[in-house]
Amino acid sequence: MIPGLAAFLLLAAPAAAEIPAILFSTEAFVSPSTDTYSRTEGAIDRVFILRTNVFDPNVPGEGWWPFQIANRIHIMSKEHVIRRELLFDPHGRWDPMEALESERNLRSSGFIRKAEIKPLPRPGGKLDLAVETQDSWTLQPQINVGTEGGDKYFLWGVEENNLLGFGKSVSLFHGQFGAQRRNEARYRDPRLAGTRQRLTGIYAQTDKGDEIGALIDRPFYSLRTPWAMSLLWSRVIQQDELYNNADWYSKFLQHYTAVQAGVGARINQDDDPVQRIHFATHYEKSRFERTPDTAPLTLPQDRTLSGPLVGYTLIQPRFIKETYIDKMQRVEDFNLGNEFALSGGPMLKSWGGDRDRWLVRVQDQQGYHIDEGRFFLGQAAATGRIAGGQLENALLYGSLNAFWKTVWPLPQTWVIHGEGNVGHRLDGEHQLVLGGNTGLRGYKNNSFTGLKSALVNVENRVFLTDELFHLFHIGGVAFFETGAIAGDGWGFRNSRFKSDVGIGFRVAPSRSATGSVLRMDLAYALNQGPGPSRWVVSIRGGQAFQIFNSTNRNVLRSPSAQLGEESAGARLRRQ
Repeated sequence: MIPGLAAFLLLAAPAAAEIPAILFSTEAFVSPSTDTYSRTEGAIDRVFILRTNVFDPNVPGEGWWPFQIANRIHIMSKEHVIRRELLFDPHGRWDPMEALESERNLRSSGFIRKAEIKPLPRPGGKLDLAVETQDSWTLQPQINVGTEGGDKYFLWGVEENNLLGFGKSVSLFHGQFGAQRRNEARYRDPRLAGTRQRLTGIYAQTDKGDEIGALIDRPFYSLRTPWAMSLLWSRVIQQDELYNNADWYSKFLQHYTAVQAGVGARINQDDDPVQRIHFATHYEKSRFERTPDTAPLTLPQDRTLSGPLVGYTLIQPRFIKETYIDKMQRVEDFNLGNEFALSGGPMLKSWGGDRDRWLVRVQDQQGYHIDEGRFFLGQAAATGRIAGGQLENALLYGSLNAFWKTVWPLPQTWVIHGEGNVGHRLDGEHQLVLGGNTGLRGYKNNSFTGLKSALVNVENRVFLTDELFHLFHIGGVAFFETGAIAGDGWGFRNSRFKSDVGIGFRVAPSRSATGSVLRMDLAYALNQGPGPSRWVVSIRGGQAFQIFNSTNRNVLRSPSAQLGEESAGARLRRQ
């Protein structure tokens, strides 16, 4: 989504001759190094917070008067807001892990464009730390019109991600996706009353009814955090649709209520790996309502799950900092160490459930570093329920991603993504889906559905690494994709793989809060699919496929997940 300020500045710009020329450089394409951190030792003496506004007048071209007006309008992040995210003792010894975690917390805030902690050695084994941050432009009037896989959407509203410089977020949006409409207000406070507790609240009016939800949690904000907690309540009314050949064949309403309370604790003192245990009580109820568009024998049975949950996680910290992976120039953090999670528990009639069940979920994630800007990241998981000795809503899935950066002949990132899913007795509102909205851009949305899926995406992302007019990063892509869906009991030999090729244009507002890309893709289907044309145009925010869970995200996503979704477009498209 392009911030309203950026659009205004382009319209207000004088002749191009007055705008600084674009210099081509590969310097920004180099992966940020953490070597200095690991080599540094000493006791911390002083900590300096060096804040920079959205535009830095010390950078050639950013002293231009419209940029300075924008700086005056923008309220900078308060110094104490930056300082409270620093995990290290300001008078303790230098710790590389705490410094890197502090940077990650600042970058994930949603209002900091850049964050770096620089150790400055002094005589006598002392260190001064310079904490350098630069704000994003966070007041974003937004008008977003787009198309993807043959479906059009429209979204308008306003969002402020750093209210008065205190790091709080508030948004008001109206959206239309096809015939569905949504009006919503959302508030997020990452430091409720100055504590480590976070508050997220949402209220929405849709064609189907009111939605409301609240989440209060204290996260594991660092690897050394001793405990965490969460309280969630959510009530959602949404329309579920079942698809065949890119067209719906059944629609029904889902009335969903969820309540969950949980605590977690670190159970070891070692930093490598970090181990945690979690306890929670879980309640969710799904009631399904027939509509005039509900096909016979497709209305799912009502479900109520209620019971205790216990979980265990292991995290091996091997974090790297990268640029030009999913975003442009923004530093992205990836953990290439092992991350293992196991959770489950009984859902009991005696606790209010409709029958006795067991919930089980296991997931493992692992990365592998090859060289600067070149790495693999994979994930495998299984989730489901056991009732009466039989599996239900079971899903086995895995993803493997390869990223390979090179500067010849232009700065570019090759991305290869592969994923597979096998479902068994999925709940009646769930389908595995392949189409324009799930990684096959040459086909209409929801073109192919079933219980087994395979998807491979190969994309070459080419970048101009310097800013255009100090407002945008631009680039292009070429891609090839192939995938297949099979029904229950069928193999992929009976399901022909569908493939497409295409090219696209990328633009990323460099001063925006998210740093995400706006993509414009033109894809051509190599095989016949639903619809009269093999050409499909997509215009929307974000990459065309996710690192994990492209085709199964609607199966894994619960309706209450909208509380944590930062993208208004993602919340809209699910309804």
